[in-house]
Amino acid sequence: MQRVTIPAIVAGLFLTLAPAHADIVVDYVVDAGGNNSDPLNGLAARATYTLSGDQLSILLENTSTGVPVGFDTSDSLLVSLGINLPGVQFATGDAADIGPGSIGIGTWATRGPGESVGEEWLWTNDFGGDLLEVYAQVISTSQGQGGGLTTRFDGGSGTVGGPFGGIAADPVLRSIPGSQHAVSDSIRFELTLSAPLTEAELRPAALASIVEYGSDQRYLRVPEPASIALVGIGVAALRRRR
Repeated sequence: MQRVTIPAIVAGLFLTLAPAHADIVVDYVVDAGGNNSDPLNGLAARATYTLSGDQLSILLENTSTGVPVGFDTSDSLLVSLGINLPGVQFATGDAADIGPGSIGIGTWATRGPGESVGEEWLWTNDFGGDLLEVYAQVISTSQGQGGGLTTRFDGGSGTVGGPFGGIAADPVLRSIPGSQHAVSDSIRFELTLSAPLTEAELRPAALASIVEYGSDQRYLRVPEPASIALVGIGVAALRRRR
């Protein structure tokens, strides 16, 4: 009878449980500028990056619980993501679909999870506009993005609108006019990269990415790793005092 040692069993268990790939989840909660300088008041977003070779999925969510003073409806919409991918580009934008548990609103009220909104979203490797001009890869619902070639996710040749077509929070913080459209509260973007990328290569790019609300109204970035560490230390100290 073949003997199997405990370490071998444990190692096999970890191999079984280890995921083929891991999600990179980043929260955008730090002010990065824009036309409105009032306190963020709960403005926030999240992106979940799922990578498998040259296939990249980005679930972009509007996680806001409030908006800065002076924001109108279009300002409250999450409309762009900018990132600098290391040594690769977007080769194709394969889909822009309403995310799990999300819904279309306004003229998109009949659309549900998994349905395309690709006619209102574009991708580019030619940099964005305004504060996105230092980001080579941009996903946006605004035609003003892109210093050169932009491509719609549905493959169509027309332009996109924007900011309407963007992502509202859930619950919606500013009522969407019946003649306009948006998604509450997430869209999943599927892209093929020009070459495979590793998670270790993608992670720092994701941590340095940025999102935009409205038409240059506010930009958010991810907290610096040191800031995250300090928050963790503060929480640990608070627990010890208790």
